[in-house]
Amino acid sequence: MSDSARNRQQREHNPEQQPPPTTPRQHVREMEEHLREMGEYLRRMGERLRRLDEQLSRLEAEDDRAADRGRGWPPGG
Repeated sequence: MSDSARNRQQREHNPEQQPPPTTPRQHVREMEEHLREMGEYLRRMGERLRRLDEQLSRLEAEDDRAADRGRGWPPGG
């Protein structure tokens, strides 16, 4: 039996280790908070991806200019 299955089985048999039950309203609030946090995370990741895309575009342009001058990557490289 895996550790996670064993832990789950122990929690099911030991009510002291189970988290306290939440009301539907508490659950909704927790999910709203989770969604807000995920939205913030996705916004930050989107910004990082945009910056990386801009950097990649600049590097590609530099590489194209170097290749035009004969100093870029060798053909097939």
